[in-house]
Amino acid sequence: MRKSKLIAGEAQTALKRRFWFLLIVCGAASAGFVATSKSGVTATSEGPNVSRSLSKALETKTAEQVYKNIQVFKGLPASELEPTMAFISGSLGVKCSHCHVNAFDKDDKPTKQTARQMVRMVFDLNKGNFNGEKAVSCYTCHRGKAQPVSVPAVGQNLWQPNPAPPKESPLPTVDEILDRYTQALGGAKILQKVTTRVAKGSRIGADGVLVPEDVYQKAPNKSLTVTSYPNLVFSTGFNGITGWGQSSKGGPMELPGPLLAQLKNDSEFYKEIKIKELYRKLTLIGKSTIADSEVFVIEATPVSGSAEKLYFDARTGLLVRRYVESETALGMFPLQTDYEDYRDVDGIKQPFLIHWSMPGRIWGRKIAEIRQNVAVDDALFNPPSSKP
Repeated sequence: MRKSKLIAGEAQTALKRRFWFLLIVCGAASAGFVATSKSGVTATSEGPNVSRSLSKALETKTAEQVYKNIQVFKGLPASELEPTMAFISGSLGVKCSHCHVNAFDKDDKPTKQTARQMVRMVFDLNKGNFNGEKAVSCYTCHRGKAQPVSVPAVGQNLWQPNPAPPKESPLPTVDEILDRYTQALGGAKILQKVTTRVAKGSRIGADGVLVPEDVYQKAPNKSLTVTSYPNLVFSTGFNGITGWGQSSKGGPMELPGPLLAQLKNDSEFYKEIKIKELYRKLTLIGKSTIADSEVFVIEATPVSGSAEKLYFDARTGLLVRRYVESETALGMFPLQTDYEDYRDVDGIKQPFLIHWSMPGRIWGRKIAEIRQNVAVDDALFNPPSSKP
């Protein structure tokens, strides 16, 4: 009995870690596009020192201070360890169990020792040959396979002349693409008539399991996401001033600075028509294809942080993909967001299916119902009381 309780406790802890990690990676996951900043922008307007001090407190905790048996990642901020592990998982195309047993701190598998040697090798290669830049990573050799490939592939004939590419039609301007996006959604006037939005549906786990998830939004900048697992409920919210996290069993959760900044950005109710305000630079870099559909690709540079890519369907004008990279100890970590199944809700197009993809994992949100301009109490977005 005691052993079963211990296993259940470990499973619940693992679920908490995975949930908060996914929140950190993808943010509060609003229904539309979001602008992400890696700068740790303050998520409270009461004063920058509040958020900055919280962020600093979390970032000063190193991996070895939070986790057991840390060897090659000593000194790494604790909040960066799980993204770094996900980077390794995706680079090799393996799950955590390839190197780890339960508990994760044990060294029972030889693959874990090999992984440590490989990480040291990557660090040494970059330090000795690329001035410390992350030019070489696990993916450089593994390419999604547990065993790296060292022999070139056959089947290509590089001596055949390439056919002349067809003439491309002139590309639209960034302004034309964004204006068409606004019109495709329903138009600025109709969008601004909506002041609240409640989306009810399910979070799609990486394992395909659905759990109830509701998203509440209110203009100008309030949001709440509630994810209800069978024995555990997670909530994240922003009340226009403060961002917060809550677990039904663990109480208030400290959120890292980047996630607080993400919550603030996600909570901007009219963000779809404020793209030019949320980015300091927008550049059309060309065309691409997603699922046989032609898309225009805009590189969007936020006030600080890495540039993102926004993909707009050339036929419908709607945003269908967002791509962003964040830095880990081993290299750049990609996150892709796909917006699908747009439907008309009171004259406004909304995506009813969202997928997030990162190395080794795909999860999402499936929306069943969206209601707009319904009564939503401001108190709903306030942090729950920490008192019992």
